This record gives sequence, structure tokens and C-alpha cells, in this order.
Amino acid sequence: MAYKRFQNIVAESRATLPFFIALALAVCVKMGMVEQRLWVQTACLALSTYLMIELNNVNQLLRVYSRTVSAMFLLLSSVACFLYTDLQVSIITLCSVAMYVSLFHCYQLRMSSGWVFYGFLCVGLASLVFVQYLYFIPFLWAVMIFNLRTMRPRSLLASLLGVVTPYWFATAYLVYTGHPEWLLQHFEQLGEYAPLFDYSSVTEQQLLTFAYVALCALAGIIHYLRNGYADKIRTRMYFQIFVVMDLCALVFIVLQPQHYSLLMPFIIVNTSPLLAHFITLTHTWITNIAFYLLILVAFAIIAYHLWMPSFNFL
Repeated sequence: MAYKRFQNIVAESRATLPFFIALALAVCVKMGMVEQRLWVQTACLALSTYLMIELNNVNQLLRVYSRTVSAMFLLLSSVACFLYTDLQVSIITLCSVAMYVSLFHCYQLRMSSGWVFYGFLCVGLASLVFVQYLYFIPFLWAVMIFNLRTMRPRSLLASLLGVVTPYWFATAYLVYTGHPEWLLQHFEQLGEYAPLFDYSSVTEQQLLTFAYVALCALAGIIHYLRNGYADKIRTRMYFQIFVVMDLCALVFIVLQPQHYSLLMPFIIVNTSPLLAHFITLTHTWITNIAFYLLILVAFAIIAYHLWMPSFNFL
């Protein structure tokens, strides 16, 4: 039996999730949850957290009892707390988690059209607020073929119907309100690209947060590629999906940083399970030190986001 270090005690403790819930709630209050009445954003965060718990429980992402997947989701969301006030970010976060919950039900399932439809319905809903989300569809089809092993003609049709369905309702509403041109303008954004690697509009807050989340993603990916063989085949398939989608989103944000705000929630959703796997299932003194550093740096970044803006007025 492997020696349990502090990181493993924290990962397997029943108090871990309540602690990070309290942390996220405190951050939300500080960001204006009550003053600005950000109830919808808070509800989306709460529902996303619940779905992350279900994603972990139903699919057994970790080999031991642990709430670290949802705890790391709350931690990374708190690190990117300046995005909390943006309703679009909340919608993309919720849709991304719901998409995985639905699609993971399809693993090697012959009659999976219903779950595929629901999963891609979430993709369509997310694309209503961030049309570039549609770029991920080919990669989702690829993981359906190679990882979920559920791609069939019916599944393909269900995925297309799922993406299109929100636009049927949106088109009816736009025609009713007399603004059908919005739909054309919306899809025109798919062909609009800023110069590559143009970071002129990236703030210090955004850069600091991206560096931290990307470091967590890299640590989780490297750890999983080295040690994922110990998981069940089904679990390996799921984590390979997180790795592929995380890398796609990271490359996307590096190439087109103007989409930073709407790509970060997707990156956080994919990074959380990878980081949780790293923290929960490693036992060396080096990873224990890394755990201390990750948590302390996260708290420092959160404090920087919450209190540095007020210092600018002194």
C-alpha cells in the first residue's frame, strides 16, 4: 500500500469539497454576487459543480473515493474569478460539463442516439453565445469514433440535429422580433480571424491565470500519459478525451487570444479531472511539494484578482 502524504489525505477527505465550496462562495460574494445580483451566474456555477460530481461518480474517474474533480473545478474557477460576472462564460461552463455527462453515457452503447443528441444540444447552446465552439465538433466526432466507440449513422445524424435544434428556436425568435440578420452575422464570425499570436489585448490578470491553468493542465496531462495504464480501459478512454480537448483548446487560445474569456471555461472543465487525477493518485515527496505549491499559488492569484483592483484607486 502506497504511503499517504498530505496531498492524498486532502484528496480523500470528505471535508475537501465543502472547503472549496466555501472558498468559491466567498469569491463569488467578493466579486459582487449580492451587490450586482449575479444569481444566474451563481446558479450556473452551482449546477456545473453538481454535474462535475455526477461526472466523477457515474464514470468512476478516480480509483479511490475522492471529490477532487469537483474541488479542483471550483479552485480553477476561483482562480479565474474575474470571468465570473460574464453570463456567457457561465453558459459555456455549464454546457461543457453537461456535454461530457451526456456523451460519456454513450461509451460502447449501440443505441446511443438520445445521449448523443443531448450532448450535441449542449454544443449548439454553447455556440449560440460563442459560435467558435463549433470548431470542436470534428474533434468530438473523432473521440466518438476512437474513444467512445459509438459513432454510427444514427449517432452522426443525432449529433447534427442536436447542434441545429437551438438554432431552430433562435431563428423563430429572431424572425418574430424582426432581427433575422443576426443569424447571418453570427455565423460570419466563423470566418473572422485576428492576427496569430496577437496578445496586445491580453491583460496581466488573464496572462497570469492562463499560465497557472496551463501549468495545471500540463502537469495533469504528463502524469496521465505516464501513469494512466493503471486505470480501467473505460477510464483511460475518458481521460484521453479530456487530454485531446484540453490540448485543442489550449492551442486555440494561444493562436487566437481574443477568444480568451470564452475558451477559458472549456479549458477549466477539461483540466479539472486531469489535475484531480494527478493530486489524488500520486504519492511521491516531489508531487507532495508540487501540491503545496499549486494550492499556495492558486490562493495568491485569487487574492491578487480580488484585492489588486482596489489598490489601483489608492
